[in-house]
Amino acid sequence: MANFSPSFLDEVLSRTDLVEIIARHVELKKSGSNMMGLCPFHNEKSPSFSVSADKQLYYCFGCGKGGGPFQFLIEHDGYSFPEAVEYLAEKVGMEVPQDAQRQTGDEAREKKAYEMLVRASEAMSRALTAPTGSKAAEYLKQRDLPASIIRDYGIGYVPDGYGFMNKVFGSDARTNAQLEAIGLLFKGDHGYGDRFRDRLMFTIRDRRGRVVGFGGRVLGTGEPKYLNSPETNWFHKSDLLYGFSEHRDCIRKSKQLVVVEGYMDVLALATHDLKFGLAPLGTAIGERQIREIFRLCDSPVFSFDGDRAGRQAAWRALERMMPLLKAELTPRFLYLPEGEDPDSLLKTEGGQAFQSRLADESKPVLETWLLGLKNLAGQGADGRARMAKKADAMLATMTDSYLRQAWQQEVEKATGISLQQQRRHVTATPSPAANSEIAELNKIEDRFISGLMQKTERFRHLPDCAKNFFIGNDGVKSLYLRAFSIIADAKDNNTDIARQLTREFPDSQTMISRWVNQATVQDIEYESLLLDMESNDIRWHLKRGPGLSETVRLQKRMSELKSQQRKLTELLNETGA
Repeated sequence: MANFSPSFLDEVLSRTDLVEIIARHVELKKSGSNMMGLCPFHNEKSPSFSVSADKQLYYCFGCGKGGGPFQFLIEHDGYSFPEAVEYLAEKVGMEVPQDAQRQTGDEAREKKAYEMLVRASEAMSRALTAPTGSKAAEYLKQRDLPASIIRDYGIGYVPDGYGFMNKVFGSDARTNAQLEAIGLLFKGDHGYGDRFRDRLMFTIRDRRGRVVGFGGRVLGTGEPKYLNSPETNWFHKSDLLYGFSEHRDCIRKSKQLVVVEGYMDVLALATHDLKFGLAPLGTAIGERQIREIFRLCDSPVFSFDGDRAGRQAAWRALERMMPLLKAELTPRFLYLPEGEDPDSLLKTEGGQAFQSRLADESKPVLETWLLGLKNLAGQGADGRARMAKKADAMLATMTDSYLRQAWQQEVEKATGISLQQQRRHVTATPSPAANSEIAELNKIEDRFISGLMQKTERFRHLPDCAKNFFIGNDGVKSLYLRAFSIIADAKDNNTDIARQLTREFPDSQTMISRWVNQATVQDIEYESLLLDMESNDIRWHLKRGPGLSETVRLQKRMSELKSQQRKLTELLNETGA
């Protein structure tokens, strides 16, 4: 792990424009002193994602995600911390110190692996346009894929026979071992051989857009029809969705997502300028992939062939999404006419007609579930009993209790049977750790500390008693007192306390980001909050039974604070603030 000095990290952050980084994915608009947009971490219809250009921190008031430039690259784009630092350093023209370089050991091998995967993809693209690739090129022509799609999605070809990878990379023992590690060669009884031969190749990228593996379609006869890269340190089939990195931003902007079964379906949609298709990598869709889908869009359409196999695939997808379903998620299911797939329908009907199918013919997930239960259970009283029993077992996996109750009522109405309500313990997605910390603060405390974080100079004018304001709150006390030390050491009011605290208290980064991005605490509101905080502090001391003279002093001060608060309230009423 790279070891970056605090001064180096501070310099990188001081040169970084968080707004520019986030604006690649989110349309931001000015709102008061901050920028607002739709959250890139969850689906929402009204903007609750705030970015402070001044403090270089973001926070979503909907899902609780927050942080700075490093955190955004880590949580949104999938960077590791060292990768995020190096990316931003390069972006702002800074050289990473030699002692922090990651070009040793495992990290150097990782970089080499990604470079080799890119070279392999480029070699496959060249092979597609070579004479030996004429069969694959003709196939793509028949499928009406334009050159721009072929280029942008990294479609290529590997010739028949063995030795293609060795021609690209060489054939020494070390190179062969590296090619095996990234899934391009296999080691048999007679040495190394190419995993992919005489196949149309689809480049597969991770959420950051890095090439991590390939899918190969056989041309002519042969099994399997589709062959993917094996599981490697870079390629994890159950985590990946074809088209994710290419379509993520389009999906968020259009608020449309359709899950299809194969690579060619995704490409056919893109050819018709419908860049919102995703596909699992040739196998049934899994829970981790569904979780990513819901993060991108709260109303995805799962499109399946209308035959028996398509309906079975749809049912498996529905079973796997049950624990993830929430009332605010509205997935739908679309069964296509038997013998058709998105690719064939797009050819005969066009993009607009397919859009209409998605809107008019897709069915809500509840309706799909009830129909699937009826088909599984069969007719008569026995069938209704089987339906109720299966429904009860599936409902037990749901974590949203309100949605579960609503579905239970529907299935009881359909079967006439009261379910047993046998519930299995399912761990729901935990709320962000920062939320538990924020919950320790009441509204006055929360707004008061927001006011301090938003205007650093306010720390300099706090009364002496202010250091005791959070003495009983372990979640905030250390951070709050550290802010006093920072401001005492600062030469002017330009010190960015929020940024320094996020570095020193990384576990509190989300909480600090929330304070910074709250609605601006104006001076008159801040004065009122300060009076409330001191009053609460006096009450805290009085409860502990101080001596007589101290009690008299505190009560006198409380009367003064009440008088000041009344005057301030009158002023607020006069100004309409």
